[in-house]
Amino acid sequence: MTLLDANALLALLLARPAEEEVATLLHRGGCATPTPCMTEVVDQLVRRRGLTPAQVVEQLGPLVDEAVSVRPLDAEIAWRAGEIRAAHYRRKEAALSLADCALLASARPGDEIATSDRAVCATAGRLGIDLIPLLDSNGERPMAG
Repeated sequence: MTLLDANALLALLLARPAEEEVATLLHRGGCATPTPCMTEVVDQLVRRRGLTPAQVVEQLGPLVDEAVSVRPLDAEIAWRAGEIRAAHYRRKEAALSLADCALLASARPGDEIATSDRAVCATAGRLGIDLIPLLDSNGERPMAG
């Protein structure tokens, strides 16, 4: 399973540099995102991009219905996410959001994470999680830590 972070989904929806990479992953199949990442996408589209909730449903709904499953969090994953944040969050060096930590905690053996977030890449590398580093909004690719 390829876990997409919020940045990956936003790249697709907002035509950012990783758009084609994410489209290729979706075409390949087997993509999911944890519920907190979906929450972050909705927040970004409404609060920062000014879309109405109806517009978000129009853009995001078909993607979720057809190409991306939403992986719910259970107590074990939530606990692990808290542990990851406590161990790896550093405001200036590794500003991991709670959604980022939920993404990392959701990775099962054999899963890979697709992201352009440098802190997620570095932390995934330290945790031994396979990565697909995507182009960020500047067209640069982060490295695993």
